[in-house]
Amino acid sequence: MPAAPTPFMLPLADGRACAVRIAAPSRPPPAAGWSCAYVLDAHQFDMMCADPSGLPGVLVGVAPGAPADRVWDYTPRRRGRTPPPGVAGHAAHWWRALERVRGRVAQEGYRLDDRRRVFCGHSLGALFGLYAMTHRPDAFDGYVLSSPSVWWGDRHVVRLLRRRRDWLCASGVPALGVFLTVGEHEQGLGPDDADADPEEQVRRLAMRRARGMVDGARDLAAEFARCPGLRLHSALLPGRGHRTASRDALLPGWRWLLAGQHG
Repeated sequence: MPAAPTPFMLPLADGRACAVRIAAPSRPPPAAGWSCAYVLDAHQFDMMCADPSGLPGVLVGVAPGAPADRVWDYTPRRRGRTPPPGVAGHAAHWWRALERVRGRVAQEGYRLDDRRRVFCGHSLGALFGLYAMTHRPDAFDGYVLSSPSVWWGDRHVVRLLRRRRDWLCASGVPALGVFLTVGEHEQGLGPDDADADPEEQVRRLAMRRARGMVDGARDLAAEFARCPGLRLHSALLPGRGHRTASRDALLPGWRWLLAGQHG
C-alpha cells in the first residue's frame, strides 16, 4: 500500500487547475484490487472519508481549483447552443480533466480493480455524472447520483436521457448499477427551514417547487427503469433536505454497487 499522497493541483488546458485528494483504507486490498470511487467537490470528499477505515476502496476527490467554477464545469452544453466564455455548459472540458486525474491516480501505486470503478456526485456533481453516463457509458461501472440538479437547463438532462436511452441500452449500460436518491424535503420545506423568517421560507419554497427535484428524480428513475437489465436503486431519503441528502447517499451507494457486483 503506497503512502497517502499529498493533495495536488492538476493544471488544466485553459490555465486553471483542479484540486485532487486521495484516501484509501489502511488494510490490505482484496485479491482483485480496490474499487476506486471518484467524487466531485471537496466537502463531499471530506464527508465520505471522515472515517478512512470505513471506506470500501480508494476514494479520489476532484474539484475545481476555485469552488465557484463547479457551475461552469459540471454542466453540459445544451443542444445546439455554444456557451460564451464565463457561462455554464463546459462539462466536456471537465471530462477531459477527470480523464487526466484518472491517469495520474493509476500511477500512484494502488492495486485497483478496473471492473469496480464508481462515480459519486451530489447536486450539480450528479448532473455531471448523468452527462458522463449519456456520453461515455463504459467510463464507470456504477454511478451514485445524489440529488441530481434535474432543473438545470429546463430539465435538459431528463430530455437527454430520454433521447439516448435506446443507444445507452445498446452500449452496455444495462450492466451498470445506478444508485439514485433525493431528499424528502427537496421540493418543500423541512426541519432545517424552521429557523428562517417567513419571507425567506416563502422564497425557499417557491424556488424548490420551481426546481421540482423530487419529481425530476422520479422522472429519471422511470427512464432508467426502461433499460432492461440495468440495476437500479431509487429512493426518497426521509428527513433529508438538499444540504444533508448526500450523507445517506454517497457511501451507502458505493457499498450497494459493490455488493451487487459480488452477489
